Amino acid sequence: AVQTLMNVYGIKPGERALMVGAGNVGLIVSYQLLQAGVEVAAVVEAMPEIGGYHVHAAKIRRLRVPILTRHTVTRALGEKRVEGAVIAQVGQDFRPIPGTERELAVDIICLAVGLTPSTRLVEQAGAKMAYISELGGRVPLHDEGMETTVPGLYVAGDCAGIGEASTAMLEGRIAALSLLARLGQKVDDELAAAQRSLAQLRKGPFGERPRRGKERLRSLMKEVACGKLS
Repeated sequence: AVQTLMNVYGIKPGERALMVGAGNVGLIVSYQLLQAGVEVAAVVEAMPEIGGYHVHAAKIRRLRVPILTRHTVTRALGEKRVEGAVIAQVGQDFRPIPGTERELAVDIICLAVGLTPSTRLVEQAGAKMAYISELGGRVPLHDEGMETTVPGLYVAGDCAGIGEASTAMLEGRIAALSLLARLGQKVDDELAAAQRSLAQLRKGPFGERPRRGKERLRSLMKEVACGKLS
C-alpha cells in the first residue's frame, strides 16, 4: 500500500515510519520511503539476522536508519490514526522480553512480512497445487520449464513461489522460452543458459530455502507424471 501511494499516486504516506521486517521488501521500501522524504525511525526484525541482501541494508544504514534484529512490535499507539508504536526485544522463543519495551513516535507502521503466492487464477485454471512452506504457501506444481500440470499454462515469479525480483525475471524468461520451444522455435541454447543462471543465483545463502522448496516441488511433479499423485 505504501509503495502504491508513493510510486503510483505520488503521495507522501506520512512523516515518520516504522518498518516491520528486514527482508528485501522491507529494506527496499524503507529506502523508497527515505527517498520520498519520510523519516524511517527503525526497521525491526524478529529473527537474529536480516533476511534481505546486505547491499539493501547498507543503503539505509548509511542514512542512519537502525535495523533492530530480535525485535518486534508489541503495540500500536493512537486512536483514529497511528501516533506511535511500542517495540521490544524478543527471546529465543520469539516472545517479548519484559523490561525491554520502548516507544517510538511514528505515524506509519509498515508490515513487510508474511508474503504469500498469488495463485488464484492458476488454481481456477485447474493446475495441481501443493503446500511448500519454503516457497511461501500453496503453489502450482510446475516443471523446470515453468509449465504447470495444465498443458500450455506457465507460471513465474511470486505465483510460482516467493522469491527475489531477479529470480522472477529469470523464471519469466524461462517460461517464455519454454513456450517458444513448445511452438517449435529453436531456443534450446537460450533456455539452457537461463536455467543455468537461475541455478547459479540459487546457490547463494539466500537461495537455499527456495532451492529446497523447488526440489520438493519437482519431486511432487515427477510423482504426478508417474501417476503416483493425483
